[in-house]
Amino acid sequence: MRRVAVSVIALSVGLGGCVYYNAMWSAEQHAKDARSFEQRGQLSDARSAWALAAEKAGNVALRHPRSRWADDALALEAEGLARSGACDEAADPIGRLRANVTDAVLRERVELAAAECAVAAAHPLEADRALALPLQSRDAGRRSRAEYLAGTSAALQLDYAAAAIHFARSHDPVAIAAHARALLDAGQSQEAAAVIDVLPPTAAFEVERADLLAQLASVGGPETASRALDRALARGRLSATEQARLLVADANRLLAHGAYDLAASRFRQAVLAAPVGTLEAGVAQVGLEQVRVSRAATRDELAPVVTALTRLGNDIAAAQAKRLLDLIRLAIAIPETPGARLRAAEIARDSLNAPLLAGQVFLDVAAADTGSLYAPKALLAALPLLPDRRDSIARLLDSRYATSPYTRAFHGDVSVAYAAAEDSLARELGVAVAPAPAPVVAHVDLPLPGPRGPLLDDHIAPGENPLRGRPARPGARPNAPPANPRERPAQREHP
Repeated sequence: MRRVAVSVIALSVGLGGCVYYNAMWSAEQHAKDARSFEQRGQLSDARSAWALAAEKAGNVALRHPRSRWADDALALEAEGLARSGACDEAADPIGRLRANVTDAVLRERVELAAAECAVAAAHPLEADRALALPLQSRDAGRRSRAEYLAGTSAALQLDYAAAAIHFARSHDPVAIAAHARALLDAGQSQEAAAVIDVLPPTAAFEVERADLLAQLASVGGPETASRALDRALARGRLSATEQARLLVADANRLLAHGAYDLAASRFRQAVLAAPVGTLEAGVAQVGLEQVRVSRAATRDELAPVVTALTRLGNDIAAAQAKRLLDLIRLAIAIPETPGARLRAAEIARDSLNAPLLAGQVFLDVAAADTGSLYAPKALLAALPLLPDRRDSIARLLDSRYATSPYTRAFHGDVSVAYAAAEDSLARELGVAVAPAPAPVVAHVDLPLPGPRGPLLDDHIAPGENPLRGRPARPGARPNAPPANPRERPAQREHP
């Protein structure tokens, strides 16, 4: 009987150990999956896997608090919670491990988890303190993650040079994009372009690649971004859809800078790269029409564009085609009032990105009604759009509209009349005008003649009113005037 009892106890212990082992094995597998997702740039999947690892490890730490592996389970729970974004829940296991654990490896792991949460909360100094130990780790994986977090902490402190150094030391895939971004924030466009070149050509980094190229264009110019894109395309590892999107974005940047030939070439590349019948192909076709609009100098040149966009209005990119077509119709319309005509010219300039057409429409506004208040404003608006005609437009302003508030503003003399003219135009266009502030009126009591305080040069006898120099009547207020006006004392002149 005793032998049976011992066997049952042994079996129970064995089953308990088996359950414990299986639970930890499952938690470790989820952590392994999370690291694998991170290496591929699948950060959303990685966070989900880290959350599962934290749940499994937390259950082990709760049910087996005295096990020899309890601290390992607690450390994995802290890591999983921190890297899945549940830092509020991670505070407890982090605090317990910091208070009780002396093992060097576990200390590095918990400090990394603490640094993750400090960075997420934008507390860089706290992150730096937590990273002191992991940055010296002998384990390459932990040291690499620590370098990434140290770079993120430095970027939070706007120390982009230090951030770039830390990111360069990390082998974490997300550190590549972070490294390029830090270099761009530091104004080092060429160095950033070289880092962008090694960004993994997978769909997981598609959004970051597009964002980095856009930032590269703003720092180093659109030509720099175009060259970086050419290198990425030459490697031939991007999907057809991503190639088309990047080409369209590059074309739009070139178009905004007036490089019409290069923009048209990029749009044509996008048409060829995009799968047939996709939105990217249709958007590229609309982009080619946008280039024709930007090059147009007269309303007549837009007629074939309207025809092409009407045809594209039945395609997959119908929304983009319709928007451009609506803007064209607003710009080429000839309204009755000068203010509305001026508005049409502004649409051509600001919304259509058609500077030559806008300049001509502004000139048409001035010519249609030379006596209009807004004729000189239209001439001024045409000046930067038509540089070849600048001198003639300036002479017309000085000869015909020398006294106009717009001409005076052109020569640096901004007057009240200029503000009034702008308000008048705004009202005609239906734009709300801020009301003039009400005058400030100070509400004060009427001045009273005579002294305001005690007469310092007079002797004040006991019982006298110090403000009047006469005995105070019983029951009278201290500063009350005499009841009989004839008893009012003579006014003293101020020195």
